[in-house]
Amino acid sequence: MPALNGFGQRVRQGWTLATIVIVASASGCSRNNCEIPDAAPPQPRVLYQPVVTPTGLPEQTLDRPPYRLNVGDTLEIIYQVRNEVSANDYELKIEDGIKIAFPYQPQFNQELSVGGDGNVHCLLVGKVRAAGLTAERLTEFLRAEYGKHLKDPELTVVIDAANKKIEELKRAITTAPRGQSRLVPIKPDGTIDLPYIGESHVAGLTVDEAKRMLDQRYVQADLREVEVTVQTLEFAPKRVFVHGEVNGNGMMELKAPTTLMQALAAMGGVNVRAEKSKILLIRRKHVAVPEAIVFDMTKFLEPRKPGPEGLEGDGSIYRYDPYLADGDIIYVPSTLLAQTNDWIDQVFTRGIRAVFPYSGYVGMNFGYQVRNAPSTVDTRQSGPPNIATSFGP
Repeated sequence: MPALNGFGQRVRQGWTLATIVIVASASGCSRNNCEIPDAAPPQPRVLYQPVVTPTGLPEQTLDRPPYRLNVGDTLEIIYQVRNEVSANDYELKIEDGIKIAFPYQPQFNQELSVGGDGNVHCLLVGKVRAAGLTAERLTEFLRAEYGKHLKDPELTVVIDAANKKIEELKRAITTAPRGQSRLVPIKPDGTIDLPYIGESHVAGLTVDEAKRMLDQRYVQADLREVEVTVQTLEFAPKRVFVHGEVNGNGMMELKAPTTLMQALAAMGGVNVRAEKSKILLIRRKHVAVPEAIVFDMTKFLEPRKPGPEGLEGDGSIYRYDPYLADGDIIYVPSTLLAQTNDWIDQVFTRGIRAVFPYSGYVGMNFGYQVRNAPSTVDTRQSGPPNIATSFGP
């Protein structure tokens, strides 16, 4: 499909060049003092990607990028505790309660809780590692340790309170109107606060990515039975900045998915000075390296043309109008003619004319007299040149 490949190549060249320019200017890199990092910079995400059907042909609809969580969004984190029957014996966790019973020596009986370091402190033997052990394995270990102090000790370890952290988590997240869930706003630094795992950075992630990350953090917090569902209840408005040769410059808030062309139309469209073939779209929020593409408005608005040979339909399916994201910058540059007019206005009209507000002219004319004779023509100058001058403000 040569038409699609050519378009994709032009888009890649456009945003790659614009990205280099933006990064160089933003980093303050001078011509004589510019350090090249040792590691390769992270690869940017593509601003938009065509949707391709199994037959290899683009769909007739535009591909909307996945929604990424933004500062100011309100999330509902719903908790589910998986109660599954395991084939393996239960392993002790932090804050679990155990009882150590000595049938023949009750003076050594104890009720203990697994501490934050995973240990319990027993009479005679002192600190013993308990977290991660089953009751049977802990019994065998304590029997060996007490055997150093007692002759043929008999003891039994009984788990008195299991999954205590989960019970405390349930009490922390349970509310009367919503059940086992927590409403959390995304803070200006892009994080949310949740029980047992603290701050988690979610801004810039999709809902699915945020769920997987939170599930993994609860696994790391020794709460494997906990699974979360992430729902977005309130969306912060997107802010897009439009400037350049547009009839309405400034910031606009988007409450619905909006494309670049729709944003320009909402701001009054471009003016007669605009270079419509070089509209720049810059994206830098939630990406490691700023991204940019050059949008050709003239091609997008040109009359429809038939598709490639062998394909029915409209060739406009190969033109893409990207959807905007929060923080996007749209810049519409001036044409070369407009820039030249501005230069003349600045240098001559507002520059030289403002400093030296005088004008003048010099004129010169000559007079001739022609005589027609029967056989000869005599032409002579009737007098010296007449010179006229004028000078004044």
